[in-house]
Amino acid sequence: MIKLLAVVLLTITCLAGQAVPICSAVTVDDARTVLGPSAKRTNDPSGCGWVEPDRKREMNVMRVGTSAAFESYRAHSAKEGKTQAENGLGGTAFSSIPSAHKGGRAAIYLLKGSAILVVDIDGFSPGGAEERLPQVRDLVRKLAPKL
Repeated sequence: MIKLLAVVLLTITCLAGQAVPICSAVTVDDARTVLGPSAKRTNDPSGCGWVEPDRKREMNVMRVGTSAAFESYRAHSAKEGKTQAENGLGGTAFSSIPSAHKGGRAAIYLLKGSAILVVDIDGFSPGGAEERLPQVRDLVRKLAPKL
């Protein structure tokens, strides 16, 4: 009975929180490469948030289980700042740099099958997040097969 309950709870957890496997795939080294040497996972129970407390930088990873929002994300991003097509990431992708953050915030959105992966970084000095896009691209490439 206990084993059956554990299997049922695990199944429910996997179905309800499908983002967790993606978030679990982000290692401390991945986060430190993007954010800085003291990056650590936040207390968010999904495990999808990372912070570099010394510099107030943060990174959030999100998996959206439907492709429906991808074009609206792209349109909103284009309206709010600079977007660029991103090739070689394992699906249709674009990067976004909101004008209001002066390059201190950036994100990559990847559409693969019926899922969207978003890796968003924030809290950098002007231009700093844009400079970290190569590291974010590498992380997206690593996570794409897990969608």
